[in-house]
Amino acid sequence: NPTGISFGNENVGASVTRTISVTNSGGSNVTISNVIVAGAGLAANGVSSGLILAPAQAAALNVSFDPATAMSVAGSIAVVSNASNSPTSISVAGTGVAAPAPTSLLLAWNPSTSTVVGYNVYASFISGGPYTRLTSSPVATTSYSDTVIQAGETYYFVATAVNSSSIESAYSNEISATIP
Repeated sequence: NPTGISFGNENVGASVTRTISVTNSGGSNVTISNVIVAGAGLAANGVSSGLILAPAQAAALNVSFDPATAMSVAGSIAVVSNASNSPTSISVAGTGVAAPAPTSLLLAWNPSTSTVVGYNVYASFISGGPYTRLTSSPVATTSYSDTVIQAGETYYFVATAVNSSSIESAYSNEISATIP
């Protein structure tokens, strides 16, 4: 129960799980011999080979969908047992969709141990620079939102601390971010 699962649209690279109940509705024990999964990005766990269900006993079968590409998937889960109606088949459908590219990237860092008035943030498309300053003036907080990013690019960021005499520290350690 249920006899079918529809995952609907799921982002590529994300995983979602639905639980179904496998119940022995007969009058004698049922032994599960196999759970067969068919369909790209589908998996099942929680009900294993050798599981014995007494009459009216149920087991939770977790079915997950983790699409690797943008495509529709129509698959099935078959529960094979010694029951007279075996195998029991559960239809499964879902569509992998491309996740929308982010429109901003939030950078955050630990505060300087010196007294500072703010921080400058720099970026480059090349590890090690040269870097372009993103902030027009030092930001007073330990975070910055870069809203000028493009999908498919890798960015390299550094920050500097600025004191009350407008003297900047050396660059921080570099971090990188690849925008999907």
